[in-house]
Amino acid sequence: MAKMINWNTAIFEAECVNVSMDRLEAAARIIRDDAKRILKSQIKGPPITRPGKQGQPVWEERDPGALVETIRVVRKKDSTSRNIWIMAGNYKTWWALQTEYGRGGWKGGAKPFLRPAMANAPSAIKGILESGGGQTR
Repeated sequence: MAKMINWNTAIFEAECVNVSMDRLEAAARIIRDDAKRILKSQIKGPPITRPGKQGQPVWEERDPGALVETIRVVRKKDSTSRNIWIMAGNYKTWWALQTEYGRGGWKGGAKPFLRPAMANAPSAIKGILESGGGQTR
């Protein structure tokens, strides 16, 4: 006669989610790094900066290379959140959307960096998602 075992899988399920999220974060870092590379290659000529004048709001400063440094992976580390974002821009470099899509009569037109990085990534991401791609916790 077979004996019934009451097996609580919640512990294993939580660990699977953690491992999956770690792999997604590693995949997002690949996209982030490629987006930075693409955007750096699109910045032509010497850096042109327009430092904020006395009394001028900080968001009116312009440094074309500053946007590259804001591209980042953001993961909320709590038990209920399953979001991983690749973000670009901040209060000082607010023009990420205009750069990506060329909206609002943006000087020089669109210079996409995030969408091409995502298009370049499927094979590398597939390896990470399927096997961890050498990523460890």
